[in-house]
Amino acid sequence: MFDLATLSLSAGALSVTSCAGLAYYATCAVRSQWLGEAAWHGRTDTSSVALTFDDGPSDDTDAVLDMLGENNLKATFFMVGRQVERYPKAARRVVAEGHEAGNHSYSHPVYLYSSARETRGQLKRAQEVIDEATGIEPKLSRPPCGVRTPAYFSATRALNLRTVQWSDAGFDWKRIGAPAIARNVLRKVRAGSIILLHDGDSRLKRDRRQTVLSLPLIIEGLRMRGLKVAPLSELIDRV
Repeated sequence: MFDLATLSLSAGALSVTSCAGLAYYATCAVRSQWLGEAAWHGRTDTSSVALTFDDGPSDDTDAVLDMLGENNLKATFFMVGRQVERYPKAARRVVAEGHEAGNHSYSHPVYLYSSARETRGQLKRAQEVIDEATGIEPKLSRPPCGVRTPAYFSATRALNLRTVQWSDAGFDWKRIGAPAIARNVLRKVRAGSIILLHDGDSRLKRDRRQTVLSLPLIIEGLRMRGLKVAPLSELIDRV
């Protein structure tokens, strides 16, 4: 015989668990569109992918740019405002060499734990810092850790920023070497993929030399699969 009180408590617990799961999906799942539109892949009719780099600029950004230049490739750098203040020359070089600059917040907070005012301030200050250093005001935004909130989307609408997530990652924030980073990227890469790598470290504790070393492996792997690297703005056009 069922105990109605126990059954009621169980149903309540299940409801809370379901709500928590839905909240997690809405804010943290890379592909979620529940709170607002976010591109996580590009067009599939061009045999192209996009390379994106987060958390810079840093001491390793020049090496990334050298590798991209050697291969005549364009990428998008989602910059952290305080890093732009530390490395304005690298930020200017990104733009001068034809790459795109995106907004990755001022100090890399997780917006889930930020007030609406703080969230807007992070995005607005990053816009101003990047614009001052490079002469370019970003049109694209990637939230730290991919976490979005209603306040985040309210701020991006006010600042006319389009949110871009990713479909494939090198997981180069882990302690792995260049071959593993490349394998992670190439495992499921396909036309329209938006590839996430890092040219900096939000915690300011690690270098990105393994990411730099992975780039020749990634570039060659893409070519072997018949895939080209295209600017992100082109890849997500009309998506």
